[in-house]
Amino acid sequence: MERLWEAILDTLRNILPEASFRVWIKPLKFLSLDGNHLIIACPNQFSLDWIKENYLPYFEEALKSQKISLKIKFKVIEESSPPIIQAELPYDPTRLIGRKLSKRFTFEEFVVGECNRLAYATCWAIANKAPDSPIIYLCAGTGLGKSHLSQAIGNHLLQHPSKGKICYLTAQDFTAHVVKALRQDRLEDFKEKLRHGLEILMLEEVHRFSGKDFTQKELALTLDYLYDLGKIVVFTANRPPQEIEKLDESLRSRFQAGAIIKINPPDYQTRLNIIKRKAKKQGITLSEEVTEFLAKNLRGDIRQIESAIVGLVARSSLLREPITLALAQELVQEIAPQTPALTKDFIVDLVCKHFRVSREELFSRKREKKIAFPRQVAMYLCRRFTDESLQSIGKLFNRDHATVVYAVKNIDKKISQPGSLKYQIEYLCREIEEYTQPTKQNDHKRITQDSGQEAAYLERRL
Repeated sequence: MERLWEAILDTLRNILPEASFRVWIKPLKFLSLDGNHLIIACPNQFSLDWIKENYLPYFEEALKSQKISLKIKFKVIEESSPPIIQAELPYDPTRLIGRKLSKRFTFEEFVVGECNRLAYATCWAIANKAPDSPIIYLCAGTGLGKSHLSQAIGNHLLQHPSKGKICYLTAQDFTAHVVKALRQDRLEDFKEKLRHGLEILMLEEVHRFSGKDFTQKELALTLDYLYDLGKIVVFTANRPPQEIEKLDESLRSRFQAGAIIKINPPDYQTRLNIIKRKAKKQGITLSEEVTEFLAKNLRGDIRQIESAIVGLVARSSLLREPITLALAQELVQEIAPQTPALTKDFIVDLVCKHFRVSREELFSRKREKKIAFPRQVAMYLCRRFTDESLQSIGKLFNRDHATVVYAVKNIDKKISQPGSLKYQIEYLCREIEEYTQPTKQNDHKRITQDSGQEAAYLERRL
């Protein structure tokens, strides 16, 4: 049985991102065989619940690949004390520099799905001092959880005894500190404060450093110092480093020094889970009919979903009537923007145009790489951006659902690695996102108040 367990681990290692495997799968241990159940030990209840919710299908697939009719059963061994509820995190000014961390932004409160699993696993690994790289760049649109994960790392570290300090700043904060330090002729003091005894630096919205030449240079020097000491650095931004305008190449290369991970908009299943979690927070239980309607129609960011739940509770209370489908439909019509319907045909046409293949070739039984890879990309995009089932997607391409599962995992693996294939897929994702969000503002040209402040002051001084 030990050999069977090793074979299962090898299969999981090949289909899961490295960070996910190391954080969640590697700590598991084979215990025994009980009838037709393979008993696997989990280090704690949180780990057991998480694995059953997110990784059980992968274990079942790994067992099938061994052609053995067994089932997996997880069991907590030497369970630690229950996870600390982080509602009352201490504010320790001796350890925290910059902004105060939100008590709500913890790992326990983060809802994980296909759209953000890699980002979550990587941040969890960093918080537990087991990262592949201590540098991470979280890239996502507004309200998709990048700030939540960034602060979750800080909150997790605050709970554990350490001599290191935690610094949490936005790009605007950092720029303001630089300007203030210059005015007081104490720039070296400010940089020394960041460098001395720092455990982690969390910098939010680094795309806002665009055009701030002096601040960029000072930040680059500080990052060099922290990188050399192997300190943890977490960046967040609304776009990848290569797309930030007016950014010094030396700073761009420092942003690219670690893992660049994109958080995608929540898929249907993740939206369902978020709605249930937010409703529970409000002390209500929504009917399946209402929950499914909201999940299908609220395709924006997580804040929109949270706002919808609060709005439903408020309307229900004011009108003194239960939360019905009609009430949910009325609210969604008011708050959800009208977007073009995204279909499988649109995605297929987009992929055909990009890879210069025909629809007939994509739907054929041909297995040449120039056709097989675009077919996998199309399956992946259909699964990610539509609510179609695996069976429905497979039927479109004349394949079974297992082929779709394989395609999705294969593309997920390619996205996690740098290279031309990763950028091609990201390009197609952006095309789809722009199609479904035509009113999205162009944040690239946004001019911030702190940018003008820095420019005006430095022009007078330098």
